[in-house]
Parts: sequence; C-alpha cells; structure tokens
Amino acid sequence: MLQNKALMSVVITSMLLTAPTQAQQNKFDEYKKQQKAKYERFADDYIQRYEAFKAQLIEKWGVAELSSATEYVAYSDDNNVKVIADFENDTIEVSIHEDALNALSKEEQNEAVKTAIESTLNLSAPEANKFNPEFAILESQASKKYDTTTLTHRKTSAPTLLNALGIKNDVELQESIAGAKEVPAGQQADIVTQRTKSRLAEQIAEVKQFAAREDVPEQKKEQAEKTALMLTADLNEVSAAKIDATVKNTKSYKIQLHRARYDKATNYLDAVYQQAERWQVAQDTLLAVIETESHFNPMAKSHIPAYGLMQIVPATAGADVNNKVFSKEKKPTPEELFNGERNIEFGSAYFNILMTRYLKEVEDPTSRMYCAIAAYNTGIGNLSRAFNNGERGRMAAIKQINQMTPEQVMRVIKSKTHTETQRYLDKVLSSKAYFAQHI
Repeated sequence: MLQNKALMSVVITSMLLTAPTQAQQNKFDEYKKQQKAKYERFADDYIQRYEAFKAQLIEKWGVAELSSATEYVAYSDDNNVKVIADFENDTIEVSIHEDALNALSKEEQNEAVKTAIESTLNLSAPEANKFNPEFAILESQASKKYDTTTLTHRKTSAPTLLNALGIKNDVELQESIAGAKEVPAGQQADIVTQRTKSRLAEQIAEVKQFAAREDVPEQKKEQAEKTALMLTADLNEVSAAKIDATVKNTKSYKIQLHRARYDKATNYLDAVYQQAERWQVAQDTLLAVIETESHFNPMAKSHIPAYGLMQIVPATAGADVNNKVFSKEKKPTPEELFNGERNIEFGSAYFNILMTRYLKEVEDPTSRMYCAIAAYNTGIGNLSRAFNNGERGRMAAIKQINQMTPEQVMRVIKSKTHTETQRYLDKVLSSKAYFAQHI
C-alpha cells in the first residue's frame, strides 16, 4: 500500500510539474504568434503610411524622390518646394513648383532659393530626423507624433546639414546661391527620370542582397522581400512623360559646391580619430567605409533599413554591437544612429568585432582586412560560404583563407560573393588608399 501511495505520489508530482511546463510552452507559443502578427501589422502599417506619403509627392511632382544613403531630400509643408542635398556629387538642387516665380527678378529668385535651403537644411541631424515627414514615418518611430512646423531661419547650436555640406555661415550660403544655375525644364525632366530609375535600381539590389544574408532575422528577410517588390513596382511606374509634364510647372536651380574630396570628412575627423584609437581600426579604413556607405551624409538612409554615416543596420550590426560591447539586449534606434559621433562609434565597434572576434583566427592581417571589409557589407555568414563551397562554417572558411595569399583571398571575394560586395570591396580599398595619403 505504501509502495502504491509512493508511486501515486510520484505520478501526481510528475503531472503537476508537467502541466505548468506545457502551459508555459503554450503561452510562449501564443506570445510568439502574437508578436509575429504584431510585427506584420506594424510593417504593413509602415508600408501603407509610406505609400500614402509617396502618393502625395507623385501627384505634385510626377515622381516621389526620397532620401537615400547619399542624398537628403526634403519638401516644404505644402510639397511645393523640393530640396535635394547630394553628398556624393556635392550639389544642392532646389525645385519650386510655383508659376509666380516667372515674375520674380533674379535677386528675388535667389532669395526664394535661399529661403528654401534654410528651411530644410539649416537643421541639425536630430532636428531633420524629427521634422522631415519622410523620416517621421520610419518604422521605429511609428507611434510618435511629430510637429511638422516649417523651420525657416531656425537657430540651432548643433552642426547643421548645411555645415555637413561645408557651408559654415550665411555669407558662404549667399556666395553659393549666387553661383546657382537654372536648369532648363526639358533637361531637368531627363535628369529626374534617369536618377530616379538609377536610385531605385540601386536600392532594389541592396535590399535583395540584404535579404540573402545569413545573419538577417527571418522577419527582416520577409520585410526586405516586400520592400524589394515595392521598390520594383515604383521603378516600373516611373513615367518620363508624367515627370516632363510636372517639371514644366517648376523652376529648378542647381548649386555646385566645389569642395575638395577630403573636405567632406572635415566634420568627422575628430570622431574618427577617437574611435580609431579606441577600437584599433585604421583611420583611413573608417573614413573609406564612411565615404563608400554615405559620402559623409549624416542623414543617410536605405531601405534595408540602415541609418547614418556608416549605414548601421539595427537588426544586425547594431544589435551585435549593443550585445557584445554595451551588454544591451536591444537594437539601436534610428534617432541614435543619425547622431554622427554615435554612428561612427557603432561602425568602428562593429568593424572591431569583425576583426577581433569573427575573423580573429585569420593569420594574415591583409587577408583579415579584406575579409572584414567584405563582411561589413555582406555578413560573416555569406563571406564564409564564399570560401567554403557555399556551405556554412566560419572555421572551415578560415582554414581555407589561411592557406591563401591575400591576393588569392581577394580573388575569391571578387568571384564568389554578391556583385554588390565585389564592388564594395573595390570602392573601400580605393577610398582607403586616398585617405591614407591625406590624413
């Protein structure tokens, strides 16, 4: 009888222990399902709001020109004025959608251009992030409310986007505007058509490559695939005729800033020096990555999504740095990554992680550098596959790398990785050589 009671006790105890465990598992499974549904609703809501914003621009301009990794685009509150700061080509373009401009004198037109530039570019990066509707739509900011008050002549103590473009004061702005050239309407229509198609094609390639990365969370892959479809639809809908008809009702002016290539880095040299020392990464490497990623555009934004000077992806590099360096179990926010100094800190720390953790067993320092540059673009998983016959395995790949010369390592990267990564390595190495001569 005692044995039966003892046995029953064991059975009951087992049931009591098993039941809560199963309940906890069911609860966890339900939680995961709810989170996935929440993410999908959130992503869909983000796309809907973004599409609505683009529709407003298309109605006014014939095409929605939006910010990219190298261009910051801003519109007036009524969408009648468009300003594009192109950090790669070192230009500012102002298009004003008003017939009234035809009656203005040259001086009055210059003043209108000045007002447009000041209201959109005389902002610090945090202010631009807050007040530009395009950036307010970013998915991590979806629940926030934003004041879209026009900031004409707003005073700010932080460096502005004008400063980032090398314009330090009002005198320099006036001098730049005095050299503005009006772009004929027909020519402007061709320019807008071609650059929109080129911009979208580049963004589609970037997003598709990101979706193919091994280190990208599944939800982010799904979102990237949706984004690629959305961008492809945008590309297919670009209508030269519609753009031409719209541009006839605008006047466009282009300002060429004529900065030396090295001057673009001026605002960030101190931060690069500090982070290079801290994370033991060569200054020329950091500058080369910044130039390749954003051409020193502090408001750089891609559809991956990636943010800021070194194009940090919150879900991959950002989360890796927070976890391994700052012991945080969360991703950095876009607001955080649009802070230039903070962005350089994240990018430098991530490059250090690549060099000293993921690639620490690579014996040749030049081979390690080539691999780190490629991995910064494509992820350590995809890099490993290139050296391991398409199979997973970091250490198996490193074993192969250690049997190669740096030249052989480069040949593998330039033949077995994604086309974007091959181009990326070339660009960074060329830029690195340039900055090595100018630091």
